[in-house]
Amino acid sequence: MKQYIFKHFVYIVLILVGILFLSLTYLPSVFSVTSNSEVVEVTVSTGSSLHAVAEGLYDSGVIKSRLWFKHLAKSQNLDRSIKPGTYYISPNISLNQLLHILQEGEMEQPIIVTIPEGFTVYQIAERIERAGIGSKEDFIESTKRHFINSNLDFDTSELFYEMEGYLYPDTYYFSKRQTVDDIVLHMTSTMQKVFTEEYLERAKELNLTQHEILTIASLIEKETYHDSERELISGVIYNRLKINKLLQIDAAIIYGIGRGEKHINRVLYSHLEEPHPFNTYRRLGIPPGPIGAPSKKSIHAALYPSEHDYLYYVVGQNGHAFSKTYAEHQVNVAKYRQMVNNN
Repeated sequence: MKQYIFKHFVYIVLILVGILFLSLTYLPSVFSVTSNSEVVEVTVSTGSSLHAVAEGLYDSGVIKSRLWFKHLAKSQNLDRSIKPGTYYISPNISLNQLLHILQEGEMEQPIIVTIPEGFTVYQIAERIERAGIGSKEDFIESTKRHFINSNLDFDTSELFYEMEGYLYPDTYYFSKRQTVDDIVLHMTSTMQKVFTEEYLERAKELNLTQHEILTIASLIEKETYHDSERELISGVIYNRLKINKLLQIDAAIIYGIGRGEKHINRVLYSHLEEPHPFNTYRRLGIPPGPIGAPSKKSIHAALYPSEHDYLYYVVGQNGHAFSKTYAEHQVNVAKYRQMVNNN
């Protein structure tokens, strides 16, 4: 009986030692760094208790453990010195840094960067550089490193930028503490969140890869003027692909001529003969990759095209004029040219 009790006593002691070991080694490494992936705005009201501050940080996704945060604050006698105000909390900073910020009232203003829908990697890099976060060259190099370290698997031999179409267009709040690597990771992570499991399953139903869907979505993004036309233009693309008809999309020509960097305002007949992989007037099928960053609306349209018989479209008075035959299309083109000449 005594031997039985002794064995159980030893087991309990070993369990307690294990818990203590985890508390001293594993838990600090997990809980002692902020868990947000982007800059988060947190407001501390006047008179807020340590418990209320911890709740606010936890609800905002800044900390993983309210208990650990309160423990650190109390152990450093900072539980009563947190100052009220609106804070912008950077990702991946230590909780000690966070406590120092809250104690000193360091209300760092975020760097706000808006990436418009359809922007290319090169244009995004220029905007990041203008925001003062990093150089254009460093940002582009970071996208290359990210591709190498990612699980993305597609042919890049004809692409100008490997991560074209994978940096989600949005308004971002960055910190001066963040690097270009942090920013690229956040933009690509945002795109992966937008491209949900439902979207992945739908792509499989269409027998297309995520890369091919993003490519089609980027074409829709560049060609669309009104949201109501996205699914219609998507339907035209699919209809032409079904019958092995050249897509003849000017936006792809513009991207290819400028190699994803320069922009031309008008496509000339001479441009249609240039031998680059994005020339949809000479090569069947979709281009080898996206021509810009598509929005969620365009991704959705690429996955759920309208069912119709249209094969052509041209810019009209209020959006695009769609047609089923080449003869109808020529009539619409004549109207467009007359409209341009009148203006």
